[in-house]
Amino acid sequence: MFINNFLDDLKNLLGQNYCFFCGLIEEIVCPTCFKKLLLDSKIRFESNVPVLSLTQNNETIARMIVNHKDFGLSNLKEPFSDFIALGLKYFSKREKVYVVNVPSSYQSIQKRGLDPISIMTEIACKKAGQRFIYKRNLLTSYENRKDQAGLNFDQRNKNMKDVFRSNLVATKPVIIVDDLITTGASLRESIRALRQIENQVRACVVVAAN
Repeated sequence: MFINNFLDDLKNLLGQNYCFFCGLIEEIVCPTCFKKLLLDSKIRFESNVPVLSLTQNNETIARMIVNHKDFGLSNLKEPFSDFIALGLKYFSKREKVYVVNVPSSYQSIQKRGLDPISIMTEIACKKAGQRFIYKRNLLTSYENRKDQAGLNFDQRNKNMKDVFRSNLVATKPVIIVDDLITTGASLRESIRALRQIENQVRACVVVAAN
């Protein structure tokens, strides 16, 4: 009995969450820090489409994204989904919209065993409300490409040239989601592929701009 209680207590301790910014127990990003981070939110434009970056040049957020994607820290998907959900509601104008994430490369999915950005996007749509319809197959990757990490601006643009395809004409405006924007190459290619068959791209929402 004592051993079982001890193991339960140990499991709870190991699973305890702390705010990555202020150390508050039981929060990955506490409400106070969440609000502070959003003060740095900015809108830029890619291919004449507004891109809302919810955090800016924040090393902790960037490290959290890497930990979530490469090391499978599943508890990080909740705060990221909260950020994305907020961005989706900002652009929806109370109408139904389709939501799609920037497709991950086949190699990265194979390496990780999952597709973190699609999981976060789907959760964010559920959190944001019924008018946000997640369309996983609206945008697909059909060419092999390198992982963008470590590539410079020109290399990223070349690496992303014509690698996405959209085979579905959406009946509603589309919002594109990504976790991290560096040069904007992935978003520009996503916009191009969707527009090629006359999809209306309303906006893009990203967790962090690096």
